Amino acid sequence: MFKKVLFALAVAGVLFNFTAFAQKQEFAKEQVIAIATKAVQDKGYNLTEVKIIYDDGSKLWQERIGVLTLPVDAPNYGVLKRGFLKNYMTVYFDFREPMKDIWVFVDKDTGEVFEVYSE
Repeated sequence: MFKKVLFALAVAGVLFNFTAFAQKQEFAKEQVIAIATKAVQDKGYNLTEVKIIYDDGSKLWQERIGVLTLPVDAPNYGVLKRGFLKNYMTVYFDFREPMKDIWVFVDKDTGEVFEVYSE
């Protein structure tokens, strides 16, 4: 009986790890831009006169908000204190004046949009 329970737990653990692994994937730059573009369009924005920039390493975003006073190795270093994890990608939508610019934050592992932030 104990062996059966132990075996069932082992199988459940393997399935759990496989499911978690299957949910994690790397997204290419073009995929992230497509995800962010759809999120912005879903909010009703017209993207005819916009420059879309994949913010590699979120460097533009960090320059924009300034570096927070957290240690460099802190999980939320350089991002808004809105529960974002360190594991995100940023796409910047640079609209012509007078439109305000938009930043989209996408989870690196799942491709889920954390936030569509308009200035």
